Amino acid sequence: MTTIDEITAEIREVALLVHTAQEQADDRDRVVAAYQGVERLSERYRDLCAALSEGEKLRVERTLGRRVTDLRRLASLLPRIGVLAGSTPDRQISGPSVAGERRITGVSWRNDAPKPRPNAPHVGGEIESWCGPCDRMTTHRIVAMVASGPKQVVCDACGGRHNYRTTPTRKVGPEPTASATRHASPQEVEASRKAEQKAEELRALAREVAAAPEVKHFDPKERYRPGDVISHPEYGRGKVETVLRASLLVRFPNGGMKSLMLM
Repeated sequence: MTTIDEITAEIREVALLVHTAQEQADDRDRVVAAYQGVERLSERYRDLCAALSEGEKLRVERTLGRRVTDLRRLASLLPRIGVLAGSTPDRQISGPSVAGERRITGVSWRNDAPKPRPNAPHVGGEIESWCGPCDRMTTHRIVAMVASGPKQVVCDACGGRHNYRTTPTRKVGPEPTASATRHASPQEVEASRKAEQKAEELRALAREVAAAPEVKHFDPKERYRPGDVISHPEYGRGKVETVLRASLLVRFPNGGMKSLMLM
């Protein structure tokens, strides 16, 4: 029977496959391996949950289940390649194939396909983008494209992943005038104040983790202390808030509070 430790180890392996496929989305073999890894992981996770009691199942869903769901979401951003099960890289779909063409169910790769220009945006390339947590323009790495333009990027400074943009998502306007304040209810004013306070806390956290002199790469076998800054392969940089017996509570500028399992 599949164990929790086996699923935890497989999650790390599949996360590496998915991130590698995102960086090299034009490599068919890596994309195929990522899809197959996610599907295999999902099946094994379902088998594990089916064999657990309700209490154990609830605990596993709060930890491993979230990570499996995140991997499925990330894999859904990869290029679509049709049905993988039972297909082979050079299998004929229908009709005669053109010389120099390689086929796979749902997608064709051709040797004479146009190559991207050296300076054109591409997955894995660097580009300047506005980073909300950093509250400034920073260097980012492209992880997803739509047509010929960048879609999603990862900030080199804070490790946050977000849509590509060159301007802030919203402009900070002047302080509300007395007439405008009169029309807002006390609840709306308080909600606005709390939202701005939370946004400023996240920006401050992003600046703090970006400037941290020591950053530890997350390893579930290691031990951490509150205040440590870690780098996670899925969520980027974050700050350890609470250390429990078998997990960490880590606050990430671009993902909020996350629970990471320890071994």
